[in-house]
Amino acid sequence: MGDAFFERLIIERQDLIAYASDTDTYEILYMTQAAATLCGCRNAGECYGKKCYELIQGQDAPCPFCTTGKLAVNQNYRWEHFNEKLQKWMDITDTLVAYKGKNVRLEFARDITEQKVKFDRVSSRLTVEETLVACIQTLSGEPDVTVAVNRFLELIGRFYAADRAYIFEYSKDAIWNTFEWCAPGVSQEMENLQGIPMDYIAQWNEKFESVGEFYLTSLDKNYSVDSPEYRILSDQGIKSLLAAPLMKKGKIIGLLGVDNPTGNADDLSLLRSVCSFVLDELERRRLTQELERASYTDLLTGLNNRNCYIKKLKQLSLRDLHSFGVIYIDINGMKKINDSFGHEYGDRVIQNVAEFLKAHAAADAYRVGGDEFVVLCEDIQQWDFQMLTEELRQDFEKMEDYDVSIGCTWKEGNISVGDEIMRADDLMYAEKQGYYHYVLRGDGRIRTGSATEILRDIGEHRFVVHYQPQISLKTGRIVGAEALVRKRGESGRLIPPNYFVPYYERERVISHLDLHVFQTVCQDFQKWKQQGIETSLSSNFSRVTLMAPDIVERLRRIAGLYGVPAEKLTIEVTESINKMEPVQLAALMKRLSEEGFCVVLDDFGSNYSNLSILTKLRFDKIKFDKSLVEELDSNEQSRIIMKHAMQICKELSGTQSLAEGIETVEQLRMLRQYECEYGQGYFFAKPMTAEAFFELLQKEQEDF
Repeated sequence: MGDAFFERLIIERQDLIAYASDTDTYEILYMTQAAATLCGCRNAGECYGKKCYELIQGQDAPCPFCTTGKLAVNQNYRWEHFNEKLQKWMDITDTLVAYKGKNVRLEFARDITEQKVKFDRVSSRLTVEETLVACIQTLSGEPDVTVAVNRFLELIGRFYAADRAYIFEYSKDAIWNTFEWCAPGVSQEMENLQGIPMDYIAQWNEKFESVGEFYLTSLDKNYSVDSPEYRILSDQGIKSLLAAPLMKKGKIIGLLGVDNPTGNADDLSLLRSVCSFVLDELERRRLTQELERASYTDLLTGLNNRNCYIKKLKQLSLRDLHSFGVIYIDINGMKKINDSFGHEYGDRVIQNVAEFLKAHAAADAYRVGGDEFVVLCEDIQQWDFQMLTEELRQDFEKMEDYDVSIGCTWKEGNISVGDEIMRADDLMYAEKQGYYHYVLRGDGRIRTGSATEILRDIGEHRFVVHYQPQISLKTGRIVGAEALVRKRGESGRLIPPNYFVPYYERERVISHLDLHVFQTVCQDFQKWKQQGIETSLSSNFSRVTLMAPDIVERLRRIAGLYGVPAEKLTIEVTESINKMEPVQLAALMKRLSEEGFCVVLDDFGSNYSNLSILTKLRFDKIKFDKSLVEELDSNEQSRIIMKHAMQICKELSGTQSLAEGIETVEQLRMLRQYECEYGQGYFFAKPMTAEAFFELLQKEQEDF
């Protein structure tokens, strides 16, 4: 009876989408077959009893836009609605009808999606003439070329009701997508369309030459499915496209394209008309970029110039940097190079330095003065920055006729760009003092083969390792020794390290000597161990040596070669450590500790910056400089400082204290009073040969 009732109401209009539902329970009471099919049911009977908001709208609860509250018996309520589940626009008529003693909702719907889309296109689409005028105004009125072209492409894309509008520019063998506009919901493809071989669009270029702009109506009809052209277009969801050539002096230099046009596709007059205006804008962009490049590029080296550097500093001042690294580089003796060999040669020196920077950090390197360069590394990891710095140092070591001074700093968090650059500049000048020192002493060679020189001296056994015993101040026994290098001069006289170590550090060849001494220490340890005596030995390392990325592996390999346990070897970090940002050492210290090596901070108290190092790094031992020790018996301030310094060591967990330069009984007495643990100095013994130190160890062993 119910079915017959509703059938009479719709009066043979079974083609309509219609249904009836209970206004209280929202259950479907009746549905036409057309409506059932649209909702995914095989027959109408399957729909009965289901909730209308679930079946028709795909909602979990009654629709917020439900019109039931607006309905009256036998009065129609008409409205339009886009059904998200069905993805269709519907023209809907609702009413209330009496059925089995209650009012039920009866709804008729008509699919108007196609009409709606057509209407929207027609209502929003401009005429060709209006669009052309809008395009010209956009291209000529916007000073920013990139903004102008992007807005222009949007006008083109909307005129053709397309998914995408874009520009490709040609190079010698490839094409490059340089501008792109995408309709809402359409994925951008510009990053994926770079450097496409010219062969892929050979057919397009032939059409451009013969007919000009063209309309590719169907991808399937124009390309075989296994062709690279089909794959590239298909991957972007392109089924059809419009394309027009960009011609300059009779030569194709690019193209203007539109993907999947659904409106005005048969009218190519707009595409044809705008190409000349696009060419003007591309030329404007090229000239603008060329002027900007010239304005921000150093003409001699091709690096970023000072103008670009100042602009970059302004940009960085507005950024919240996570980390920041600076490398400041200055060519040593540039005036002397120019005076000795001429400015043309000097220019080649500057260009050579620039080539090294281009190889490692072209985009981040700046020539900021005649012989000064800066590398700015924003948001770079500490280890990556150290690797970059070391690679640059190694490259600069290859230069035979000149050298550079380098200052580098890296910081994480709470960064002041200006402060970090100033610090790197200061470190560079600190390093440069060594160069000035040798110039003043008359040793102002521009550069010699320093690496060859030191390797030759090592091969000829010109370096001699002496040992100065280190004593337990509590027991008086020898606990180890510091290895101290001497160089045998032409006359056979031994030269102290302060006469040659600074030179090797300046020449960046000190690592050869550091590792030679370390290897000698390991050889001596092995020799003494074979005779039944073991002791701890310490070896000094410069900052330059420790910056090598593989230094820990090299130390481990040398110690292993001679069978020396790592815990018997101490790495003494020299005073030059204050030239490095302490955080740069953190990872290195951790790796040394993991291998079992002890790490000593040498010369503590000789420079104010050492105290800050203790707040960031943990050392196994702190060696107090002799400048603090020598005045203990005559200077009350020295006694106060040393007393509290010992207290610092006791409160730093796992950190031992050692005082060097002990020469008097009174100094020893006070150090014991302050609970200093270890000491070395002339009071106990002067540095001695390996043979003499071994005999001293033997004698002590016999005495105890």
